[in-house]
Amino acid sequence: MYSMADVLQLPSSFPDHVRRALESEIIEGRLAPGKRVSEDGLARRLGVSRTPVREAMRVLEGQGLIVRRHGTGTYVAELTTFDEARVIYELRLPLEGYLAERAAELVTDEELRALALLQQDFRRVLGRARNANTLRELIAADASFHWAIYEAARTDLASILRSYWGRVQRELYHRAYGRDDLSEFGDQHEAIAAALEQGDPDAAHSAMAAHIESGWEAVRSSFETPVPPAA
Repeated sequence: MYSMADVLQLPSSFPDHVRRALESEIIEGRLAPGKRVSEDGLARRLGVSRTPVREAMRVLEGQGLIVRRHGTGTYVAELTTFDEARVIYELRLPLEGYLAERAAELVTDEELRALALLQQDFRRVLGRARNANTLRELIAADASFHWAIYEAARTDLASILRSYWGRVQRELYHRAYGRDDLSEFGDQHEAIAAALEQGDPDAAHSAMAAHIESGWEAVRSSFETPVPPAA
């Protein structure tokens, strides 16, 4: 994910870079939940035109990170409540399990090699001391691993994930990845990758479901004993 310093070096013709920077600010809490935002204000602060900001806000709204309230304006989405987080994970289980199952049937050798490299990157970041930069890299590495699988499924159903993916990343940043021991997530990634390599749809479904259930347990526990993100 891009930092604001990165964006300040980019011309206004790079809307995706603007979107990534705003996404990072929201996920990491630098754009506070509930904060009112405007295209003009963000464009001035980033030193870009309104066009890439407008496009970025549209995408982030689709991810559930920006909300438009009729008659009052546009805001950063409030933090997810316990019940909302539970619903999101209940949605994740059947959908992402199905996508992993389908990917096991359709994944190519080239995609498997790419997935192995993404997993190596995830493990590399896991082995580093935990800080804000590590959390940022973990979120990016985790997302890259998951989306490589979902895109290998070759179905438009993967687009449904985008409606809650931003929320999932914010939950991971603030509630799951602040823990000391995250090795289980690396092990689970490898179990998913192994099932895909073996072309075993049932095993892929089960491995993805187990991974998501572990994520939910980390999120659920954090509501009882909050885990602060790294400074």
